[in-house]
Amino acid sequence: MVTIKQIAAAASVSPSTVSRVLNGDTTLSVSATTRQKVFDTAQALNYVKRSKNTTVAQDYHVAVITVFSEAREATDAYWRQIYLSIERHARRIGVVIDDVIRMTQGIEQQTIAAYDAVIILGDISQSALLAIKQMNSRLVLVDGKTYADDIDVVEPEMAKITTQILDDFYTAGRRQIGFIGGINELFELDGTTNGQAADVRATVYQQWVEAHQLRAHSFSGAWHVETGRQGTMALLDAQPRIDALLVASDPIAIGAMNALKMRGLEPGKDIDLVSFDNLELAAYLVPALTTVDLKPAALGQQALEQAYDLAQGKRDWAIWSTIPSQLIYRETLKTKKA
Repeated sequence: MVTIKQIAAAASVSPSTVSRVLNGDTTLSVSATTRQKVFDTAQALNYVKRSKNTTVAQDYHVAVITVFSEAREATDAYWRQIYLSIERHARRIGVVIDDVIRMTQGIEQQTIAAYDAVIILGDISQSALLAIKQMNSRLVLVDGKTYADDIDVVEPEMAKITTQILDDFYTAGRRQIGFIGGINELFELDGTTNGQAADVRATVYQQWVEAHQLRAHSFSGAWHVETGRQGTMALLDAQPRIDALLVASDPIAIGAMNALKMRGLEPGKDIDLVSFDNLELAAYLVPALTTVDLKPAALGQQALEQAYDLAQGKRDWAIWSTIPSQLIYRETLKTKKA
């Protein structure tokens, strides 16, 4: 039996476009030529449409737009887990995830408009967000730094958990507290970057040290291990008495731990260290890394559920969901509030 995906491949359009054309969706914004091409391809492949008398659940097609290349995604467990959760939950409830659309490869208006809803992973510029909204208003942003009042958002809680970590450092007697973060570049529709977005952890850190009349020691770089090594070296060169480090990701923290050991400092003894991600390997490092679980599986599931609501037309208002994070205490910071 010929499937929607086979017709889509033969006609060089998305499965969502095929599904909506064959079901007579007059709201679909595609040219008459494209519609006819879909019909002609379906006929050539001897496609047989199910009888209207057959009770079949309607297929909803959701696109996932990501700012990340395949190479970056392969090395970034956080975003990979979010996508895998979206895909896994979609299978459970019968939603079709047709493609991963990478902004580095460009975005076509006709393709985006054909989907029942769209999930965006990563940081995009305000102009890119508004442009995509013009193509398809049923959007869900996941852990982005750009917002609009009428667009759905799903994000991890970071401000309170960052404050909690800094308070733990302070309670443990730490006063020379450093921060190593990653740079959040804002992507345009053509895949180029234009400016940077502030990271809430960096903002909270700066406000916290000012409120406690402490000196800030911060470093930012790309989201990889080397940033941790370079940042730690730079901060220790500027202030050798740094006694605590807050790091924005586990991979960066691994670089920081290596740099500390090169300087003869033991994380968790000479200097406290906390990061974000709670990657599986964090528990097996020596010493075991104290880190924040950002709940990527929950983020992906919630994003898919909100996209499903939008696809079904269940509401005409935006939902902003915040998923609570959890600090997992291990050996690099043992202090735990009662």
